[in-house]
Amino acid sequence: METGHAWTAADALLGILGKHLSAPRIDLDSRFHGLGGDSLVAIRVVNEARAMGIPITLRDLLVKQTVRGLLSLPKVSERHDAERADIEPFALLDKEDRAVVPDGVADALPASALQVGMLYLCEIAGDPLLYHVMTGWEVCAPFDADRFRDAFARLVARHSALRTSFDFDTFSVPAQVVWRDPEPSLTVVETDDSGKAEALVDDWCADAVDVTADWRSPRLFRCHVVATPESFRVALAAHHAVLDGWSLSRLTVELMTAYAGEELPPIPATVQHDFIAAERSALADSASERHWMAHADVPPLLLPDGPGVVPNAAQRLELPLDAGLVAALRGVARTLGAPLKSVFLAAHARALATWTGRETDVVTGVVFNTRPESPGSDLAVGLFLNTLPVRFPSLDGTWSDLVRAAAEAEANGVPHRAYPQAKLVERLGRAPFDVTFNFMNFHAYGELDRLDLATRAWWRRGKPSFPFHVNVELSGAAGQVRVGFDSTLLAKESAQSYMDILGRALDAVAVNPVSPAAPRDRGNR
Repeated sequence: METGHAWTAADALLGILGKHLSAPRIDLDSRFHGLGGDSLVAIRVVNEARAMGIPITLRDLLVKQTVRGLLSLPKVSERHDAERADIEPFALLDKEDRAVVPDGVADALPASALQVGMLYLCEIAGDPLLYHVMTGWEVCAPFDADRFRDAFARLVARHSALRTSFDFDTFSVPAQVVWRDPEPSLTVVETDDSGKAEALVDDWCADAVDVTADWRSPRLFRCHVVATPESFRVALAAHHAVLDGWSLSRLTVELMTAYAGEELPPIPATVQHDFIAAERSALADSASERHWMAHADVPPLLLPDGPGVVPNAAQRLELPLDAGLVAALRGVARTLGAPLKSVFLAAHARALATWTGRETDVVTGVVFNTRPESPGSDLAVGLFLNTLPVRFPSLDGTWSDLVRAAAEAEANGVPHRAYPQAKLVERLGRAPFDVTFNFMNFHAYGELDRLDLATRAWWRRGKPSFPFHVNVELSGAAGQVRVGFDSTLLAKESAQSYMDILGRALDAVAVNPVSPAAPRDRGNR
């Protein structure tokens, strides 16, 4: 341990925050969320602090928010040695399982409960689009095939998730298998007809669905390029069991960075091991189960008897979020010292109450960032999320009250965020929610601005298994809300009613966050 003028936790924490947050001035009382911090930035701050011997947790940062608040924790006042035990490949497998690892495998470890659940639903649904995520964009420059193949090969070698398949038969537990050197899943088509480029990408996407659905193959991540003389279009496709949405955006940035000839920062090989260890710890913790059961043990909002089948939420609605509205909502978040996600979550919960006519005990699934608190986890790609229930006992009060309630609910859930949703299904005998909320801020794309590669025409596709899912997507100054729903379970007019109510709620909280949240009108589901 070390104390004194040579090193202080205050100076170290202020330096870390200054590095990761774009704020002109940060002092001991600057609030993390007021500075624009979010869950991913929080992971980076916590990991860097721990690497410097300051043993804070993610919940410490989200609850205390200020350097002064963190310094009030007894463990923070002195420097501790940053300990990190190396984890050997196959370390999470039993001795008997390690003996039957196939040739050509670099690592194998138990699959997470979320991965197993996703693959199970895909099998029983028979829907090739389910949990199949795709993204694409156009690069406004001539295509260099050799440079691109080299960049793609570097990406695959760098991230174990891109070399992963699943094996439910060979081992005593369902396992994710990381192959040492699989054949890169990259295809390139060149055409002189720029007008055909988009159609060629669409054709590949249609074909890629069937290939990517084979989770027993290490070809769960694929890339396709359609090149014309003036530009080239890139499409990435992956099974959600190996990549979450943020990871997909991270990969697009890294691919373009490597293509531009720049170096990529090193990442540890142990992040997925850390995640599995965290899930096991949460399963063994009765406090985690009690926490989520207290949120989930109320009737579902939309389908009291459940959907009966794996929902086909293929219908879409979109609500544009202009730059002025997003800026106003950011201002509300800063004023309240809350995450921007909490502002949108509060509006979502209030909209659900109005739409369904339920003014108490509104439960929505909320997507939590489950990246482990270990060095480099913010740079790793994989499936590091979990959708868990958040219960709003009351929707009374002002918008500010609801935003603070949303922020508090998520902060209280952080220590338990690795608890598998599947265990709640087992306990309840049903899904813990039938509406989900996800907030995605694609600030990773901002890193593309420093590259000499202009991009445009971005798109993204995906379909989860929930009957009604709400996605807030921000990119730069503006964004959109996307709603997906199963039209056999919910009429389009009803879904549109929710969207209209949400739009009014967002306008209301932006204009006057201290006004009553409950509207005078009611929705029509």
